[in-house]
Amino acid sequence: MNKQKVLLDVVHILNTYQTKIPKIKQELLLTRSWVPLFQDSHLAKNSAFLIGKITGDGHLDKKYTCRFIGQINDLEKLKNFFIEHFSIKESSLKISYRENIGKSYLLQVNDSLLGRYLHALGAPLGNKTNNPFLVPKWIVCSEECKRSYLQGIFDDELATIKIKRGKFGREATFRMAKIEKYQDNLTLFLQQIKELTESLFVACGPIGQPYFENLHQNGEKTFSQCFRILGNKDNLINFHKNIGFALNEQKKKELENSVRFLLSK
Repeated sequence: MNKQKVLLDVVHILNTYQTKIPKIKQELLLTRSWVPLFQDSHLAKNSAFLIGKITGDGHLDKKYTCRFIGQINDLEKLKNFFIEHFSIKESSLKISYRENIGKSYLLQVNDSLLGRYLHALGAPLGNKTNNPFLVPKWIVCSEECKRSYLQGIFDDELATIKIKRGKFGREATFRMAKIEKYQDNLTLFLQQIKELTESLFVACGPIGQPYFENLHQNGEKTFSQCFRILGNKDNLINFHKNIGFALNEQKKKELENSVRFLLSK
């Protein structure tokens, strides 16, 4: 019998501490059974999904607190996901209303051990527009994990798929932005996302040229790059079958309606 590959062990989480792990945190880590984490485990698949969410509209700050932006129903489902699959106490999961550009909600996960666990697995830390990162290699190497990762990031960053005309859907754009300094890293990251998507038999267009997004108060310029998932009938059916959305109810509903319509033609 082949031994399963260990992705994460206790030492990887211990390395996120500058000194030593507090005794209460070490005891908590052992009771949660997060480590050792194996490549083909259900927990690895769920962890890949959360890393996708953090890479999308999520945020992992330097105190290892996770935050996620979305609509109330979607965040309630994400909250239950944490409780069911990661043993996070409900009292550590707070949903609050926020009004910035449009109306949305914020789920804050007050559990630094979870943040350290996800960061040790490759979740980006801090402001994603100001830092380079790539898809973790262990996700790229697993069919189930890359599908879950794509669901997590597509829930947030991929445009809603709708029928545009007849047998065609609207091409769905995947767009992300970084400061000028990290445009090469952004290109490489989008190429990874594109290749993961195409490996699941979903065709994509080319990555476009950087597009100016914003000028920050410190003088830094932000540019976005994007690619599109092609909107023909077979491609959208393959996207629904092989990837799809996970918790974003609006996108799930629009995709299902689109595929139902396309299959009727």
